[in-house]
Amino acid sequence: MMKKTALLMFVFGFGCLLACDTVHKVDWSNRPVSFKVVVKPVEGETLGSRQDPLKLPEKAGVKVLVSIDTYGAEEDAEYLEDLWVLLSVRPGKLTVASGDGRYGNHVLLKGGKVRDVPVTLKAVFGETRVWVEDVGYLPRTAAGRKALCSNEIDDNGNGLTDFPMDPGCYDADDDSEEPGSGAAGVSNPVWIANPTLAQVQGYADVTPYQGETITVDSGDMVVTRVTFDGMYVTDIADDMERGYNHMYVYNFNPPMSVPLCEMDEYEGGSCQGERPVKVRVCDRLTRLTGIVSEFYKFTELNFPAWELELWDPSKGPCMVPEPEVITGSDINSGLERLEAGLVRVVNAEIGRKENMVNCDLDGNGVVDFRDYGTNQCSEECQCREACDGDPACTEYNQYLQYGQWPLNVGGVKLWVSSGESVPDFDPFNTELPKKIASVTGTLKNLSFLRPKGWILEPRCMDDIVISGAPKPSTEACVEPRTGKE
Repeated sequence: MMKKTALLMFVFGFGCLLACDTVHKVDWSNRPVSFKVVVKPVEGETLGSRQDPLKLPEKAGVKVLVSIDTYGAEEDAEYLEDLWVLLSVRPGKLTVASGDGRYGNHVLLKGGKVRDVPVTLKAVFGETRVWVEDVGYLPRTAAGRKALCSNEIDDNGNGLTDFPMDPGCYDADDDSEEPGSGAAGVSNPVWIANPTLAQVQGYADVTPYQGETITVDSGDMVVTRVTFDGMYVTDIADDMERGYNHMYVYNFNPPMSVPLCEMDEYEGGSCQGERPVKVRVCDRLTRLTGIVSEFYKFTELNFPAWELELWDPSKGPCMVPEPEVITGSDINSGLERLEAGLVRVVNAEIGRKENMVNCDLDGNGVVDFRDYGTNQCSEECQCREACDGDPACTEYNQYLQYGQWPLNVGGVKLWVSSGESVPDFDPFNTELPKKIASVTGTLKNLSFLRPKGWILEPRCMDDIVISGAPKPSTEACVEPRTGKE
C-alpha cells in the first residue's frame, strides 16, 4: 500500500512539473491594457472636494461628462481600434445618456477614444469614481437574427455554447463569444457627502444603497436600544417630522466598543481607557459604517463598525427621544418612516388566552403558509390566516416559537414580541386587565407577517405599563454605568 501511494505521488508530482513547465504566450501588441478615464462636471457645477464635498444628490443624481482613452502594452502607446466598454461607478449606480455609440451602460470608443459622454450618477456618496472595463461585449446590430450568445451555436469553437456557459458571453444579447481583454481604468474622484441615517433609509420602503458599504458621520446618533445581536440608533438632529432617521445595526453579538473619551473625565465610567465596554442606551455613535441590506424589507446595517461616545449623566440627561404614539390608522397607512424607531401604543386591548388557537392540525410542529407560487392554502394555512385576520387571535405555535402576541389597536392587529427582551412577562395572565395603559418599543418590519408586517419589541419591563403613566425616555430602560464596567 505504501509503494502504491508513493508511486501515485510521484506520477502526480511529475505531471505537475510538466504542466507548470508549459509556457502560454499572449501577444499583447494589439490588445488594450488600460484606460485613461477623466470625469468633468457639467457647466456651472463642480466635482466637490474632500474638504467641501457635494451635497448628497436627490433623485436627479449628479450629472458629469466622461472621456476615455485606450492604451496598449507599450508605454504611452495609444490603442486606436474601435472597442465597446462597460461603464460603472463605485459606490452607487450610473446611467449613460442614450445616443449613438451607446447601448445601456456600454459605450463605443471609436478609434479607442470617446469624449464627454453624459452620465448620471445615482445613490453615490463619499469618494466616487467611474470605472471603465473591457468585458468583451458587442451589441447586436444585425436585424432578424439572434445574438451570438443566444443562438445555440458554439461560434468560437471553444466547446461552450452561449450565455451563461461560455465565459466570453457577457449576457444573452452579447453578439460576441470572445472574452474581453480585462483592461480597466478608474476616473478622478467626485467628492460627495456621506448620507445621514434618513438618507440611507431613502425616505422610502427600500434603501437605495442596498449592498453598499456606507459611512454615516453626521447628525447626532443616539442608541435607543441594545439587543443580544445589535442595537437601534436614532439621529435626533434630523427632522423628526419627516422620519426615517432610525436604523437597526446588526452585529451578530451584543455590541461592545472602545469608547472615545478623555482621561480626565469623571470616575463614574465615561472614560474606560482602552478597555472595551458594552454599548448602552443613551450612548452616542459619532461614526457608523456597515453594509446596507434589506431583511424582509427591514433595513439594517450588517458587519458594522462604529465610534462610541459614552453617555455622561453629569453632563446632561439621556437624549433618547420620546416615542411617537401610533394608532390603528397609522398601522394601516404605513409605518415605514418610523422603522427601527421608538413607538408607543396606548389603551390597547391585549389578546386573551381564550382567543388562542392551535393551527398545527397534523401535530408536526409546523403550521403551513400559503404557497404564493400556486396560491394553494391548506387547512392549516386557512386556520392561520383566519387567526391573522382577527385582532384578538393568537396562533399558539407562533407564540411558542417567537414569543409574539397581539395588541388590538383601534381594531387593527399589531404584533408584539417580548419573548427575548421581557421573558418573564406573560401576556395571557388572567389577572391582566383587558386593556393595558401602554406598550413602548422599537418597530421592526418583517414583510411576510400578516395582516401587517410590523412588530413592536419592548426593550425591558419599563416599556410594558399595565396602568398609569410610562417612564420618560430619559429613564425607561436606562442603566447608567457604575465605573466598574
